[in-house]
Amino acid sequence: MTAKAGQLRGSLPFMKTVEEAIGLCKKERDNFYLDAFMFEAWLGRLALDVAAEYAESKSANERHLQAGEARRGFQHLFGGASDQEFPVVFNHLLRFAEYDDCQSEQIRRAFWALSIEEPPSEPRPFKPPLLRLQRQEIISRMRHSVERLCDWLDALLHFQAHFQRHVLPESFDPDPEKRELAALGTNQRFYGKLSAFSKAWWQWHHGEAAQRFKDSPKWPTIGKIMSTPLRKDALPATVDNVVITIWPLVKRHNWTYRDLMAVVQRILPARHDYPLEREQDLTAYCNNVLGLRKPPGPAGKSSPDGKPPGYQVALRLCGHDAKANSS
Repeated sequence: MTAKAGQLRGSLPFMKTVEEAIGLCKKERDNFYLDAFMFEAWLGRLALDVAAEYAESKSANERHLQAGEARRGFQHLFGGASDQEFPVVFNHLLRFAEYDDCQSEQIRRAFWALSIEEPPSEPRPFKPPLLRLQRQEIISRMRHSVERLCDWLDALLHFQAHFQRHVLPESFDPDPEKRELAALGTNQRFYGKLSAFSKAWWQWHHGEAAQRFKDSPKWPTIGKIMSTPLRKDALPATVDNVVITIWPLVKRHNWTYRDLMAVVQRILPARHDYPLEREQDLTAYCNNVLGLRKPPGPAGKSSPDGKPPGYQVALRLCGHDAKANSS
């Protein structure tokens, strides 16, 4: 579906404004770059919103994570795409995932999760010209894939923010301007590992911020973040990582917390302590520690054998052989 490791396209051209993106489209005679600019804006906004949930809500039970943010953002930008236009958007998203930068990697990882949940099937032998119903079926599949991709993207961004909140909590200041400067400081401390695109973004953003904050007492935030030691002794609990990663399955299949507990215990067989002792404990933990809560609707029914729909997907996502764990 996307380029394999070692076959990436390199870095995207750095586009600061929509006008630059349009100009590049005209120069290259390729409308991809405008969509790529919009994908970057969408992913950047999502990352900022997840960081704000952690920084501005003192208590985790006030946070709303994995609640459809990516779907809403994508719908805002591309919801008006007609059935004629959407295949172009979809193929541009696939192409965007083939570039060598952190945002493209996020899309690749979300596609990877989607491919485990919904392995590509042998395409039906449609022959051109496509009938109207056949074309609608193909487009419907594309739209469904993007919607589900968004759910996995929400989980990925949640995972990344949760991890960073533990190891570098200073980067989650309630002040959004200090968070912006903290992001520059974080990128600067890892500058040597950045892609060419990310380096270009940092250089432009750092220069622009230097002008904006030249007389501000907030400017030293960059230096503080660069010199603050990472708190490697404060890594999030393994159960956090598992629950955050597989939460899209909880939502899709309406798992009960008992279902979730059974699946997590399959993935972490040695973990039977808090919060995996009782269903009530895990319910409270998801809400009060992870900021996760099930969407409203009819309550699900627990699977009697601890194997709710989608449990094999959860095992594969967490690096387990589903067949070996099927008993």
